[in-house]
Amino acid sequence: MGIARDDRSSRKRDAMKRIAAVKDILKRWDPIGVRPGEIAPPGEYDGYAPHIVSMVAGGCSMDDLCNHLSTIRVNIIGGEPNPGKDREIASEILVALRDRAV
Repeated sequence: MGIARDDRSSRKRDAMKRIAAVKDILKRWDPIGVRPGEIAPPGEYDGYAPHIVSMVAGGCSMDDLCNHLSTIRVNIIGGEPNPGKDREIASEILVALRDRAV
């Protein structure tokens, strides 16, 4: 029983690290320009991080992630389209979550 609990605890810590990494990247995304040219305030886009982590863990493509960020930017937040920035941030997220340990 202790081993299963330790395994769950380890997975939870790993998930929290991945979510924290995505939160940090989303601060630089700042699709509504809370602080143009700067990092957005803590918490501004944090609510989007868990789903993004799940998408990447599920094997989403770069295009899937770009489309998701664009949907958030335009349809949920009401910002102007910026496919270049969305692709840049999607790439950062994929590198952070797939290509190296977080």
